[in-house]
Order: sequence, then C-alpha cells, then structure tokens
Amino acid sequence: MPIAPSPAVLRAGDLLEFLQKRPTEACSVSELARAVGIPRATCDAILQALAVHRLVTRREEGRRQYVLGPANIGLGEAARRANPMLPAARVAAEQLARAMRTCVAVSIRDGDMIRVAEVFDFAPMLALRVRVGQAIALVPPFGAVFVAWDEDAEQWIAAADTEEDRNRYRLALAEVRRRGYSVGGSASRTPELEMIERLAEASDAASGFYDRSLQLDELTLSRYLDTDVDDAATVRVGQISAPVFGPDERVTASLLVPGPDRRVTGAELHALAERITAAAREATRSAGGRAPDPPPR
Repeated sequence: MPIAPSPAVLRAGDLLEFLQKRPTEACSVSELARAVGIPRATCDAILQALAVHRLVTRREEGRRQYVLGPANIGLGEAARRANPMLPAARVAAEQLARAMRTCVAVSIRDGDMIRVAEVFDFAPMLALRVRVGQAIALVPPFGAVFVAWDEDAEQWIAAADTEEDRNRYRLALAEVRRRGYSVGGSASRTPELEMIERLAEASDAASGFYDRSLQLDELTLSRYLDTDVDDAATVRVGQISAPVFGPDERVTASLLVPGPDRRVTGAELHALAERITAAAREATRSAGGRAPDPPPR
C-alpha cells in the first residue's frame, strides 16, 4: 500500500511557496492561514516548526508576522549545485543577456511545473521580465521545449480539450524539434501577457493550482506559433525558448527570452531565435551534454 504524503509537510511547502513569491512582505499567521486554506492554529504550529530551522523568521511588529528565513539561501544554492547543467546554462544566459541587452531566464522542469531558476536582466526599464522562482503548470501551450524531445510528449498533448487541438499540438512539437526552439506568440499583448502574469503569481496551494488550471482554458492554441513564419510576415512574440540537453539527450533546462514589446518580422524572429539557440547549444556543449540528432526534413 503506498504511503501518503504528510499533510503537515505539504502545508509547510504551501506556506514556503507563498512567502517565496512575496520576499519583501511580512505576513501574519491569519493572512497565511487564509492564503493556503488551513486552520489558523495549524498554520501557527507549522510556522513555529519552520522557524526552529530558520526557514521562516518571526517578526514582532505590533502583531506576529513571518518572512522567509535565511536558511533558504543555503537550500537554494544547494539546489543549484544539485543540477550539474545549471552552471553552464547560467554562463550562457548571462553572456546572452549582456550581448542582447535583454532579460534571459534559465528555466528547469520541476515535476509537473516549469520553474525559473536564474534570471540575468540587462533589459531596458520597461521591458518584459521574469523572476526567479516563478512557476507555471507544464500543460499546453506551456513548456513545449521541455517535452518536444521527450517520450512523455503524448501525456502533455493529452491535456488539450479536443482531438483537433491535440493534433495541432503534435504538429507544434514536430516544428519545435525541426527548428530547435519554441516560440510563444501573441496576437495582442494585453490578454496573453496578463494571463501569464496571473498564472505565475497564483499560489501553488491546492486551491490556487485548480484555479490556475481553469484559467488555462482562456489561452487558445491560436496564440501559439506552431508553424514557421514567413520572413516578411509580422508577429508579436511572447517568448522564445531554446533547450539545454544533458548527456542522456534529455532537456535539462531552457534559455527563455521574453519577446520584444512590439511586432517583429519573421526575419527578425529567426535572427533572435538563432542567437538564443546558439547560446543554448554552447551551454549543452560546455556541460558535456548531447543534443539528439535533428529529424529528417
């Protein structure tokens, strides 16, 4: 009989996830209990246990409040060292961000989520950005670059609502494999990008996860560029992601660059994508990884 996860540990994880998304905010016990949907007394007991290990820090400023504790710094650094591909991806991402004067994120697969592990930001003040720790569910159209070369791609595709959509996603993944990168597109900036921001900000507690999953229905496949773009055509790009492969030819990380806050031509898109994929190839090479052979044209 399988052993069920400890409810207290799951709730502790929910609390840490909530605080991680608000690193400059101090939250009361009542606020945290409401945020993750647990009784106040239970929340209080868990926070006190986390405080013993300095995973949270208790503040007395009129009322008892908590912030993330310093022990998380060591855990975060240890988690980076646990992924041998991250150092190479970090070097490639920083060099690319400096050269392009943009924001480059290193993302990794975290179970059924995609999580931002590193960000190098040399973009202008009003450019699009991502933050370390942001996570989003690995469901269509998100995370295509992580599943395109994977044997569980059909599981990702199966999350689509209709057979027509599933067939379009199969074509989309084939296109990602052919060109070596994925493109998230948007016909207009506001609806798509505001939705992505809301998904990234949503709590990863159970209630927040289900809310986020329901909101995904608002994102349509038409916003996802599943075919190549003519050089003369103009499109609005949400992001471009290129894979970093490990020694087993599996995608271990991706370099993600938010798209320009303007429409670009197909020629501009291809030039941007080539710079990003070249950086990802260098990260793969320097870390001893190996990219799969490209599919026949």
